[in-house]
Amino acid sequence: MELLVVVAAVVGLLAVVHLCLPRLAPFFVFYPEPLEPHETHPRYWGFVDASEVWIPTEDGPRLHAWWFPAGRDEPGRHEPGRGAAIYFHGNAGHLGDRGTVAAALSNLGLDILLPDYRGYGASEGKPSEEGLYADGRAAYRWLVDEKGVDPGRLILLGNSLGSAVAAEVAIGRPVAGVVLLGPFTDVPAIARHRLPWLPEWYLDWPRPRFDTLDRASRIAAPTLVGAGADDRVIPPGQSREVFEALGGPGRWLEIPGVGHNDIFSQQALWQELHRFTRDVLDGPAADASTRDQGG
Repeated sequence: MELLVVVAAVVGLLAVVHLCLPRLAPFFVFYPEPLEPHETHPRYWGFVDASEVWIPTEDGPRLHAWWFPAGRDEPGRHEPGRGAAIYFHGNAGHLGDRGTVAAALSNLGLDILLPDYRGYGASEGKPSEEGLYADGRAAYRWLVDEKGVDPGRLILLGNSLGSAVAAEVAIGRPVAGVVLLGPFTDVPAIARHRLPWLPEWYLDWPRPRFDTLDRASRIAAPTLVGAGADDRVIPPGQSREVFEALGGPGRWLEIPGVGHNDIFSQQALWQELHRFTRDVLDGPAADASTRDQGG
């Protein structure tokens, strides 16, 4: 009798948790950290050439962002200002944690916009799936409408959760290229990867979903998908699925011995980013009927 009571209690608890999953899931997806007022300017973090900007969104919250002008320290290798990129970061922290990456991206000869999502850093609002998509659209509009960037010279780069945002922005909007690093198929798939002992249906919910796999099929621009072969956060197999689903020309890069958080420290990635940006900005258009399996 006691065993039956325990089983019934466990089943009841699991049922309640399943009903609450849509409300609980955001707490496992978004990990924003605030910036103190004295920390908001890039100079505080040592980026003397970058500037602070504020971006309005369609539904009200203002986004805090940093603008990195194209690097001019290697004029022999990179042509300064030959294009621009938006760097959509992952699900934790704030833009101060990503300034080093943005500065390195600027040395590819690109002007870099690094926005913080709503609720992150000094940005206003509260994070949500639709909110982050609105943030991505706002960053795109600011670059194209306010800064006058030619969409044909614009690259969208998303890392981890930022890949889902970059994929959403790329749909139906002209861009030169898209870079998705460590993308996942959707959030429930990550939950199933972390909790394989639970039934698949149990870990499925409508929001937040961030269905990058579905969006990949609607991206027409040339796209580079990269992953670390030893990624324990996002299985590289999920990233490969996103690559295989691309609707336009794609390149696949899997780096041996690399995990989720150290991909930007790898020379192989920067070599491929240099090739990709050169090809989409300076070279002939990629053949949409082929896939580049190299890397």
